[in-house]
Amino acid sequence: MNFEKFVAKRLHSENNIQHSISKPILKMAIAAVSLSITVMILSIATSKGLQEKISAKVTGFTSDIQVRVLDLNQSMELSPLSVDSVLINSLSAIDGVAHLQMQITKNALLKTDIDFEGILVKGVDRNYNWDFIQNHIIEGAIPDFNATKKSNEIAISKTLATKLQLALNDKAVVYFQGMKNNNALIRKFTIKAIYETGIEFFDDVYIFADSRHLQKINNWTSNQCSSLELLLSENANKEQVYLEVDRESPYDTSISSAKELYPQIFDWINLFDLNTLVILLIMILVASINMISSLLIIILERTKMIGLLKALGAHQYSIRKIFLYHAFYLLRKGLLLGNGIGLLLIGIQYYFEPIQLDPTHYYVKALPVSLSLENWLLINIGSILICMLMLIIPSVFIQKVEPIKALKYE
Repeated sequence: MNFEKFVAKRLHSENNIQHSISKPILKMAIAAVSLSITVMILSIATSKGLQEKISAKVTGFTSDIQVRVLDLNQSMELSPLSVDSVLINSLSAIDGVAHLQMQITKNALLKTDIDFEGILVKGVDRNYNWDFIQNHIIEGAIPDFNATKKSNEIAISKTLATKLQLALNDKAVVYFQGMKNNNALIRKFTIKAIYETGIEFFDDVYIFADSRHLQKINNWTSNQCSSLELLLSENANKEQVYLEVDRESPYDTSISSAKELYPQIFDWINLFDLNTLVILLIMILVASINMISSLLIIILERTKMIGLLKALGAHQYSIRKIFLYHAFYLLRKGLLLGNGIGLLLIGIQYYFEPIQLDPTHYYVKALPVSLSLENWLLINIGSILICMLMLIIPSVFIQKVEPIKALKYE
């Protein structure tokens, strides 16, 4: 039988706690630990949830990696990239690449009877992966670009539709600048879908159209595009795939990840990690201070018992273990309660989404939550280790207890 555990369990029994003068302090310590664990779980879950959701939106709209012509052009209208079957096959063979698609981006002017807006037309073909846009369509359906002739259907954002008072099935007149002269080229499209991603950078300017229109306006061939977009599988090693794509791509191309194309968004969401770290440190400090206070009060309350154990020959290390076990049982109660509350709140938000956000500031309508097993274990194991290490400090006071004085202590 483990002597220290046996004594600690007796001290921690409900009967002993009920008759202890330190009962309110012990309850406060348990409450502080449970609150700290709950806050830590919520902070990590919301931080990771926002990072994953916003990252998925950016890569869903623009792809994970883009291959484009290497030049000094800083505008959204890029020099043409010629894509052949050799390049397609070599990039498709890379482990982690789930889909390849061609796209053309061109500046234009969308005009109505009441107003006009500068836009970016994203030209795509029948091979385009519409999964992301499909999940964000609020009216209409995906345009059909499978016909043998150019399609006049487009997808427009809700932001642009609202500004220009356009509705589903309305005609939209788009002005392009000609390549040979400055005369405007006019194209009339039919609005087939209205989407909303919640990211202003995209919703304010982008419409989707058949790439064959843009190829004709630019005098490009059918195998020329602004960039080749690569979508990666969920479990792909993005850094490794990036290096592989760079190695397989022609020498006169540049490779860009979503983070390189939109650093302002990813730098912003990376700040969540710093905020989360500060919250974790504060919560662990709160839990540790309360546990130290409760252990000191327990030691003072049990001074007579400490003196008796010393008089009976118990080693100081053994007595310290008794009180550390006792503190661990209190910590365990707080952990169980905190985990229960934290996981329950995450579950409620995940399934029912009671907390809503302003998409103009956070790019999402509802607060997303994501808690991996690794992060959950890190919170709990880290909290236990840090608290128990800090509890060694007050347990040193046991060494200063003298048996003769302690037995006379009232």
